[in-house]
Amino acid sequence: MPRTTILLVVIFCLALGPATAGAGLISLTVVGGVTAVDGSTTIADPLLQESLSGSTLTQLGSPLLFDPTSLTGLTVRLQNVSDQEVVFPDALPGVSVLTGVNSIPGFASRLNVAAGGAGHTGGAGAEGAVSRTMIEMTDSVFAFASAASGPHGGGGGAATGVSNNYLSITGASGAELASALASIHLAPGEWVDIPDFVRITAFQRDLDAARLAFGFDLPTFTFGGLTVTCGAWTGSFSEAGGAEPPSDPPVALPEPAAGRMWPFGLFVVALCRGRFVAGD
Repeated sequence: MPRTTILLVVIFCLALGPATAGAGLISLTVVGGVTAVDGSTTIADPLLQESLSGSTLTQLGSPLLFDPTSLTGLTVRLQNVSDQEVVFPDALPGVSVLTGVNSIPGFASRLNVAAGGAGHTGGAGAEGAVSRTMIEMTDSVFAFASAASGPHGGGGGAATGVSNNYLSITGASGAELASALASIHLAPGEWVDIPDFVRITAFQRDLDAARLAFGFDLPTFTFGGLTVTCGAWTGSFSEAGGAEPPSDPPVALPEPAAGRMWPFGLFVVALCRGRFVAGD
């Protein structure tokens, strides 16, 4: 068989073969529910990390936040930072979450990670995991996972408490995410905001020096030949001491340009002079 014919056959087989799956990347940013110590309401992403379900989260504690004053849901922005269009599957996993307490004299740091349950197209979704550690606590603090629903996975629930300093959060279920992401296509650079992506269900700082940390991500999923990974987001409440978040600074209006005001000034002078002459 001529070499040219063999080459054409190889090219034809490669063209008919399975397409290589692409890779997408989504960043997560908190845009509501907590305030950074610099007063900002939109908190910049830290550098992208591995998934919560398989990472030690080396960036735990960035950025720093004000203590929440009540139980609250966090609004999180999902932004497509890859060069691929991201489309969300019919069956979504639940959100993975992390809680941690450290910097308390006499106690080692404690960390709990609870992975979100997987979604299964055509089958039942998996329940989210629950992770909890409590040491020398006066009151009980529980970790709650959001339930799986149909083909969607449940969100994870994690709680950590040391010497009456505690934090418990719950991740959104795949069903909750699906209702917010229905028919959403994220082109490169586009984003969507999701309320209650995670919920703070218990919080207390008994010592100002204690650092209470949390994190979350959406487990990797594959849909339409694209494998999508989310960068985990972490932050910590550190030495806020219950202080009120700073109020927004007043907005300074720019001074009007002098060159644009002189015709109006001449008009005012002429008007006043006309009235003075007429009344004389």
